[in-house]
Amino acid sequence: MDTIAEASTLAPMEQFILDHHGSEPGWLLARRRQYAARYLELPLPVRQRTPLKNRKLERIPIFVPTPTTQLSPVLESRHTLFNLITVNGRSVHANLPKSAQNEGVVLLSLRDALIQSPELVQETLGSVIDDAVDKFQALNAALWQDGLFLYVPPRVTLTEPITIQHYGTDGASAIFPRTVIVLDRESVVTVNEQYVSESGNEKSLWSCATEIVLRDGAVCHYGAIQQLASSADAFVRRAARVGRDARINWNVGEFGAGMVVSEHLSLLDQPGGQAYSTTVFFGSRSQHQDYTATARHVAPHTASNMVARGVMKDSARSVFTGVTDIKKGATGSDGRQKEKILMLSDTSRADAIPSLLIEENDVFAAHAASAGPVDPHAIFYLMGRGLTEIEATRLIVHGFLAPVIDSIPVGDLRDEVWAQVERKILE
Repeated sequence: MDTIAEASTLAPMEQFILDHHGSEPGWLLARRRQYAARYLELPLPVRQRTPLKNRKLERIPIFVPTPTTQLSPVLESRHTLFNLITVNGRSVHANLPKSAQNEGVVLLSLRDALIQSPELVQETLGSVIDDAVDKFQALNAALWQDGLFLYVPPRVTLTEPITIQHYGTDGASAIFPRTVIVLDRESVVTVNEQYVSESGNEKSLWSCATEIVLRDGAVCHYGAIQQLASSADAFVRRAARVGRDARINWNVGEFGAGMVVSEHLSLLDQPGGQAYSTTVFFGSRSQHQDYTATARHVAPHTASNMVARGVMKDSARSVFTGVTDIKKGATGSDGRQKEKILMLSDTSRADAIPSLLIEENDVFAAHAASAGPVDPHAIFYLMGRGLTEIEATRLIVHGFLAPVIDSIPVGDLRDEVWAQVERKILE
């Protein structure tokens, strides 16, 4: 039994779990079995503008282990740039500065954290993301590999970012990264997470999950860059539970994969919680990108602000849905969103869909969205001033994206986003 289509009964999947995760605690094995059963029950997700049935996902082998015990040559020269690297889901490099270790910071694979901090892992794993609502999220819950666990103790501020890379080699057909981040009271950290894969002829499936727990007063600057190969189809779910007077800053760059369904959720269920979201995406060739950003206001006096800008070229297709969801009782909340998408070709297509779900009166909520083609007169004007068409396009794209990218507070992440934009312009 290798593919999604062949995963029609529970017993073989349970056997796979026992063979590869049999040494884990009983509660985790039971959890894996629970979500394996849920995966088999659930149909393919229904995405109104992303028809998944056309992707032939059922042909991708998902129960073929790809163990990796060393860094690939591609990463060997760069491993010092990252605090933790996984290859095909397996942790192959971990390095936490001594100063952070002395302050009690824990950075381990989830497998190792089960030994060092079992109660904290059990308390937080699956506490933010609902693994039962989506077929591919249930698959991640059942089959995540080594995973990643980060804990920052109370009132600890890390001045250097924690950098993580999930790397997939050619031939790895199914990869399931799982990241759990816990920030204790009044701690501050910057986390940059990257998803990268080698180009290959065979399709691969990535189902990725990152859940963040922010206790009272904590601040997390979370950055993500997705640059998977065009042969990859990816499902990415991120979520943060924001404590009293805590703050999550999302900075997400989506550039890769043949198809990606990506979302991040800010759960503001304590007074004073704040969520700020910046998303930059660029589609080319025949890429299909489907993004959702949600801020769910449950407690009073919470605030959210989401900004997204995207560029489409060739025959690429994108959908960006922003959701500000203010629940009954969330008085004094403030939710804002703005989305803009620029299309560089007549064959590209983009939808910007803002949504306000308001169940309370004493709140402020606003949205703005637009999607439209590049002005051909602007290209003509710039070419008339001696620029080539590529140079003119680059100038317009930079002017369009600069207000958003330049607002990213982390310099290394900001530079990487610009580098990916340059790559996509020339692609």
